[in-house]
Amino acid sequence: MKQELTELICCPVCGGGLQVFQAEMSPVEIWAGELCCLSCGAVYPIRQGMPHLYVEDGQWASKAREAEGWVAYHKNLGIYDITADEPIDVHIPYYSEEPWIGVAHSFDVALELLNLSGGETVLDLGAGRGWAAKQFAKHGCRVVALDIVPDENIGLGRGRALMDHAGVYFDRLIADAERLPFFDQCFDLVFCAATLHHTSHLHLLCRHIARVLKPDGRLCAIREPCISVGDNEQVVLARDANDEIAVGINENRPNLLQYVQALEAAGLTPVYVAPVEAIALSDVDLRSWAVGLGVVRPPIPFDHPGVIPGLLWRYGRPRWAAWQQGHYFQAERFIGRFSSRQQLEMGILLWVGGELLLVARKGE
Repeated sequence: MKQELTELICCPVCGGGLQVFQAEMSPVEIWAGELCCLSCGAVYPIRQGMPHLYVEDGQWASKAREAEGWVAYHKNLGIYDITADEPIDVHIPYYSEEPWIGVAHSFDVALELLNLSGGETVLDLGAGRGWAAKQFAKHGCRVVALDIVPDENIGLGRGRALMDHAGVYFDRLIADAERLPFFDQCFDLVFCAATLHHTSHLHLLCRHIARVLKPDGRLCAIREPCISVGDNEQVVLARDANDEIAVGINENRPNLLQYVQALEAAGLTPVYVAPVEAIALSDVDLRSWAVGLGVVRPPIPFDHPGVIPGLLWRYGRPRWAAWQQGHYFQAERFIGRFSSRQQLEMGILLWVGGELLLVARKGE
């Protein structure tokens, strides 16, 4: 960390300011030492350039288990060790294999929507190694990357290598996103890549995000799985996330109503919410896609009666499932709030599900 980070960070116990003691410097940052709260006296270590700003209690114990789970998950997949002279991760997200092709596309779409000036203060929340923090730093932003994983291969401990390769700097912080250790109104932008669905307390997380955003600041989230309102979350998790859950990673699958309700309850107004594929589509192509998915009531092709059952099934199945779960009228009222294009974009996520890309803004 650099000394200037103390302008942003605070004690997660009492919210007091922090002062550095016993600092050991590297050529570019404070590499080791302690942060002491000037109000309550709590002490937090700085290790390998990263303040560890969390409270050692039951809530953090679950985060620590999850951090260990991420290491185990990468080892189980055989992608933990770094052996190449120039590893893949110094290039991500711009690496020509999946999932990074998709990640890079989503990130580029987000950058286009955000239209950054380069002077923003950015929090990369759930940063992993810090690949997005690196990209924002390359755009001229002041960046703080926060995660629960300090690991030197797949966590924020790897961020130093990413910075050195790109010739940029961002601060790194090990902390709990549900207890963000920042003063109020610090950031112009909070960025999340596949982060929101890892909390079981989405409303709490969104409140903390809103608290640390400046007036008119923005939250941008990409690569968030969004299930249909007719889907059963536990069935989806068993199908899609068993390997992660088995090693202790916290997985959830919110639907669109749950995402938006959490945002709005925190005072964050969605300004763009859509499947990432929708942004490049014309209105005509978007409607055609929505009709094919069963999001829009299809015209009945009486001259081709064989396709009618399939069309009606795609349209009716998620609505019947939502009716059985008591969500149907809530979903219809929700979707009716938006313009015709927004109804198509959000309707795809609402009734079918997909990869969510969102931008929300805090009120002034």
